[in-house]
Amino acid sequence: MTSTTNLSEDAVLTAARELIARRGSAAKDEAMTRVTQLERQGNWPEHALALRILTAVERLLDPTGT
Repeated sequence: MTSTTNLSEDAVLTAARELIARRGSAAKDEAMTRVTQLERQGNWPEHALALRILTAVERLLDPTGT
C-alpha cells in the first residue's frame, strides 16, 4: 500500500491532470494555495506531495517552460 506522500510519478501526474480538468488554468493557483496552507500548518510530508503536484501542473500547463 502506498501512502499519499509516497505516490509514484504516474500518480502525481494523474492528480495534476485531474486538477487541471476540474479547474482549468486556475489549477496552478489552487495547487499553490494548497502548498501555502500546508507550509503554514507545518505538514511537511503533505507539503512535499503538494509541491510535486504543483510542479506537474505547471509543466502540463506550460510544456515549453516559458
